[in-house]
Amino acid sequence: MLIEYYPSNSFLHDLDVRTKLLGFFLLTFISFIFLSPIINFIIALLVVIIILKINAPLSRVKKLLTPLTPIFFIMIIITGFTYPTENFKTEFSQKIFFTLGIDNSWQFTVGGFLYGITLSLRIFIMVLASTILTFTTPIEDFLQLMKKIKIPYQFAFIITSGIRFIPTMQKKSEMIQEAQKARGAEIGSGGFIKNFKSHIMVLIPLIVDSIRMSDNLAIAMLNRGFGALKFTTDLHTIEMKTKDYLICISELCLVAISIWIKSNNIGVL
Repeated sequence: MLIEYYPSNSFLHDLDVRTKLLGFFLLTFISFIFLSPIINFIIALLVVIIILKINAPLSRVKKLLTPLTPIFFIMIIITGFTYPTENFKTEFSQKIFFTLGIDNSWQFTVGGFLYGITLSLRIFIMVLASTILTFTTPIEDFLQLMKKIKIPYQFAFIITSGIRFIPTMQKKSEMIQEAQKARGAEIGSGGFIKNFKSHIMVLIPLIVDSIRMSDNLAIAMLNRGFGALKFTTDLHTIEMKTKDYLICISELCLVAISIWIKSNNIGVL
């Protein structure tokens, strides 16, 4: 359910798609230049506040984050035991939480633990930032942006149509699973082989339905004269406003400040 637009009158909804894209890339960049989880936690907190401000459906956000929880836990455990201590620049990060093994060869370090949290926060930030971007931006704005950067309209339409139908196919997959369960199918239970076989009963009708949808879309496009004209027009045109330019300048200043902080060895482990 990641790629779906939710109309609202929030401040972010009114911004240009280029402003939001720049903000997404810069937030991701800043989260990757610092190793300390403190700065990444501040960024993550900012992203959470934005999520709440745009009135995003929290149930959808929870669905996105729930499958990532065990991944975060595994990453923290792995980095705690395996991240090289020589990469740490502070004495605090070189400290050992506990050791395992007969000869205490497995050392769980403070720095490895903190670095695992940093990696988890980076993923958390990227997921929520991309969610903000897609929740507040209509797919038509992405299509116009591709046209403005001289991507052929037909190719841009293919990309945006594929993105547009991701939520639709997810919903159809859920419907098929519920229908198969009502017929007595045990989906998602048992071992790996049994689980794989049970999902074939979902995959086959999903493929058939997607082919039917693509045929209907092709017929609708032909009936509307798609490709007949070399140039196309849009009902609404994306336009950078004064506030967009001010926010873009602020975003670039924030990146410059972050690079300066990084150059002074702040936010290291």
